[in-house]
Amino acid sequence: MKWLAQLHQDWMTARKRRVTASVQPFRRDWEHLLEDAGIRSAEDQKAALREAQQLAKFQLIPRKRNPRFIDKIVVPLESEAWLHDQFGTQPGAASQQQALDVVRAWSAKSHPLMPEVWTSLCQRLEAAFTIPRVLEPFRWLEPARVDELLNLLFQITSREWPAGTLIRDASTHLGYDSKHLEEQQSFLERALETLFGRETPLEAVGIQTSNSTLHYCGPLVLHFADHSKPLDLRYESTLSIAELEQTTHITTTAQRLLTVENRKTTFLQLAHADAQRSTLIVATSFPTQAVKLLLQKLPRALPHYHFGDTDPSGWDILRKLRELAPHPVLPIHMSWRRSTQATPLTQRDHQIIERLLADPSMADCHPALQAMRNSGTKGDFEQESLGRPSLPEWPFYENT
Repeated sequence: MKWLAQLHQDWMTARKRRVTASVQPFRRDWEHLLEDAGIRSAEDQKAALREAQQLAKFQLIPRKRNPRFIDKIVVPLESEAWLHDQFGTQPGAASQQQALDVVRAWSAKSHPLMPEVWTSLCQRLEAAFTIPRVLEPFRWLEPARVDELLNLLFQITSREWPAGTLIRDASTHLGYDSKHLEEQQSFLERALETLFGRETPLEAVGIQTSNSTLHYCGPLVLHFADHSKPLDLRYESTLSIAELEQTTHITTTAQRLLTVENRKTTFLQLAHADAQRSTLIVATSFPTQAVKLLLQKLPRALPHYHFGDTDPSGWDILRKLRELAPHPVLPIHMSWRRSTQATPLTQRDHQIIERLLADPSMADCHPALQAMRNSGTKGDFEQESLGRPSLPEWPFYENT
């Protein structure tokens, strides 16, 4: 019954996000319902009407001026459970409760590497679902999917992956088919961003993907074996890993390279502020394979600065860039800033700080790291708190 399937679809659209009991029956214009269901011939419309009359689950309201024709079809409140049963759906309240049960079950699990971060995620999910509200990519209306994503997230963050682990190898190691993690990559990376509070590619947890993308703004010339390709983008463009792999080397007329952690806000603001086109600006949190290739193929003499958050993970991104770049990487606008509303350091934060303090390559950053450790908080660490660039040219901010 195509009309019944259409009625169920329209009814679910109206009802599925409700977590309180409906007080008014659902009404639908009968002719519009048939039209949306693709029932257009007079014969098919008569058959649909007979089916609706025989079901006796709905009220058919005739037109006032012409009672031979049906005006509305009504789903009485007492028929809603029957309609759910016919299509295997359930009320929004049931989906909400199942999603909350899923989150509470995962909250009870002890994460082996980052228990506080995992607990915080589950608490945020429970608070969002109680409203209810979506916390992407976790949607309370899809409790089975919430469970699936939390399971994947728990699995990939519960171990230290050897650097450069290929995504297909990681997928089979976790017991899935080789392409499973690739198929879930965009969802997993959004889940990682929700977990850590920053854009986090799979490369950040040691899993190398084959489809990472470089986001950049500024003048570039890609040199290939048989030709060169000049690119000069005013605001933002992307390069695929395949394009970067095919180049022999990359040159730029920019005076410096600036890597920027926050792609969605700070990167775009700096791109608009660079009126002189003197800086090649590249967005990167934990560097992907695409960023690694760019660093390897740019001139080594090109000065490289990094502007990131100043929480432990922000400094760890700088450490990783220094590890990958064949040239020095200097922090800019990165100093620990006190805040009365700062987030306390977690156990994982302390572990990262101690690792950074023990790393000789991060010696110049030790004062900021020690100040953060001594305060017990992350301080005012987000790039966005500095606001829009105050200068129309390099270094974009003053007195930071």
